[in-house]
Amino acid sequence: MQLTRSQLEEFNRRGYLFFPGLLDGREVNALQQEMPEILSRPGPEVVPEKDNPQAARLVFGAHLYSEPFRRLSLLPRLLGPARQLLKEEVYLHQSRINPKPGMAGGASWDWHQDYGAWHVVDGMPEPRCLMVAVFIDDCTPVNSPLLVVPGSHRDGFLDSIQLHRDAKGYSLYHIDEATFRRLAEENGIEALIGPAGSVCFCHSIVVHGSANNVSPWRRAIMYLIYNAVSNACTGTDRPWFQNQRDFTPLRPIEDDGLRRGC
Repeated sequence: MQLTRSQLEEFNRRGYLFFPGLLDGREVNALQQEMPEILSRPGPEVVPEKDNPQAARLVFGAHLYSEPFRRLSLLPRLLGPARQLLKEEVYLHQSRINPKPGMAGGASWDWHQDYGAWHVVDGMPEPRCLMVAVFIDDCTPVNSPLLVVPGSHRDGFLDSIQLHRDAKGYSLYHIDEATFRRLAEENGIEALIGPAGSVCFCHSIVVHGSANNVSPWRRAIMYLIYNAVSNACTGTDRPWFQNQRDFTPLRPIEDDGLRRGC
């Protein structure tokens, strides 16, 4: 998939591009079928919810142990725009699934920029990476959709970040209330709503967050973090599933590769 000039201009202006239904039903089904096994993994790559240890808050690294998710990360529909937006070859710094189970099993995320943890903890030099969000489930107004502040990337990396007080097994640096109020009043807040298979290409310093999922329905999203090869991380403190050390440029598979691997 090749982004048009107007789409590139929109990304520069708003900080993200959203494509409803970029994956078809068969591809979505292949990912959904993997979820029970992924969520039941016993390793440290599965981080439980603080108030509900039986529910996974994050599952890191699925592209390294799940064939459908590996294939997903190499689809030209994702890899092509990532290389185009970053203007060079890319590798996967990290992948993570936020399952957001229903009935308040999926807790909220404070307003933050993803780049904060990658810079402070992993030694990522510049915010030259992308958060590519792939909807595994339908994301609706009622099941705690991802909320973004469009254009907030234009303020650059916010250095008023603080480590989340409840962070355990991951690092989340949230922004202070005064800064967030200013950004929200200047830019507004938008909910990313769309069917399973929708994809958002998001700048790494766009401010985003989400509320508790009090609906009965799960809202799982897979986040693929593509980083420019020349921007490789220098830190080694975090394990393989949070800070991948293989900086080999990714090569795309055939565009029907996920379907054929089903």
